[in-house]
Amino acid sequence: MRDEIFDRYLYDIMNKSPEEKEKPESAENSDGGEDMSQVLGEPVNENTDAESIRDLTEKTIRFSKGNVAQMMSAIKKSETAAPIEEEEPEPPVKKRRRKQRVRKANYSAYGGLVLVTLVLCCSLIISLFVIVVGRDFLGIDTNNNVFTLYIQPMTGDYDIYDIADMLEENGIIEYPEVFVRFARLKLGSDPIYPGDIDVMPSMSYSDIIDLMSTSREAHETVTVTIPEGYTIDQAAKLLEENGVCSADDFVFTFNSSLYGLNFENYVSSSGMKYYKYEGFLFPDTYEFYVGDTPYNIVKRIKERTDEVLSADVINRCNELGYTLEQVVTLASILQLESGNPDDMDDIAAVFYNRLKNPGEYPRLQTDTTSRYIENVIKAGTTVVFQEMYDAYDTYVCTGLPVGPICNPGEAAIHAALYPAENNCYFFCSDAETGEFYYAETYEEHQENIEKAGLSA
Repeated sequence: MRDEIFDRYLYDIMNKSPEEKEKPESAENSDGGEDMSQVLGEPVNENTDAESIRDLTEKTIRFSKGNVAQMMSAIKKSETAAPIEEEEPEPPVKKRRRKQRVRKANYSAYGGLVLVTLVLCCSLIISLFVIVVGRDFLGIDTNNNVFTLYIQPMTGDYDIYDIADMLEENGIIEYPEVFVRFARLKLGSDPIYPGDIDVMPSMSYSDIIDLMSTSREAHETVTVTIPEGYTIDQAAKLLEENGVCSADDFVFTFNSSLYGLNFENYVSSSGMKYYKYEGFLFPDTYEFYVGDTPYNIVKRIKERTDEVLSADVINRCNELGYTLEQVVTLASILQLESGNPDDMDDIAAVFYNRLKNPGEYPRLQTDTTSRYIENVIKAGTTVVFQEMYDAYDTYVCTGLPVGPICNPGEAAIHAALYPAENNCYFFCSDAETGEFYYAETYEEHQENIEKAGLSA
């Protein structure tokens, strides 16, 4: 405390301005202290003598002692006086912290957004469904191919579901369940009459149901058997003769229309082929409507062909290392070489032996291909096409011809898939008895020719 007062006193003395120093102190020096101006008198200058300087020094010392005594007296008074109360610092003002509001997630907004999204998605799906089903329901953007379908009498074993399945199988409708529900709603208690109806994919469900509920007569049908080994031209002529359809229309439709069948994927489109689908008209007995459309006739035949040339047949072709078309081509040759299934597997073995040894036997040399060139290709065209002739002629081309030369039956196809095992490279047959002779060498073959009565 004493040090603090002393420091403050010295500070006041040292910081007085000249004017304040010259002013006489009244209250502060009333206790006997001398005024500095009175002690010093005149200021010291260059004219002051030595005696005056000594007097001035003594006065200064006395003045300093007096002031020191005065200062000490003040300090003692301050010690006896009441202690100076130090001001307590004001307590810091507590700042109120703003409570941060925790924003709660607005689940109602999120829920609304999710709901709107779901509604939009559902609306889109429903719209697409209505558009797709509606197009089929109204028959929009579909073909106008006419199909004649037979509706059986409605009994316990035959109902509207069977009719819907038949329509779907023939490509008339795509949604049988929708058809059934609409038919029940539209028909009510009206009956469905048995018989034949002519329908098209472009017809609406309503028009088809109207035909079903109309009394009618059954269409006339005809049974046609297409023999094994027939060409497309021969089959077309047979169909026309039985009043099924035009021969020219049938040939054109058979070689140009696709039905989405599996075997169609394995048929090439070589420019050297006379008919693209020669060999793929499976010979069988069919029942057709008289005056039916070529589209329906071809569809019926090709579906039967697809049943015969199944996935198992294609797998077997792969095992042999040949394509389906190559196997059918060989089968068509077997079909014309012999009508007897017992000989076909041995003949197949001879041809396969030649195909496996192209260095020594590059050509199959079968007369059946020569007859196809003369009787089918040249007979059906007016322009000479030597490249096509050579592509079929097994005396000219290497290996198999470019395509089948007739439509083989099931036995010939089976022989081509499962040939016999022998080491023969030649065969011939007796024209009168039909007996076949096989040989491993050309010399043996010449002897067999004499046995068969074929030598000149």
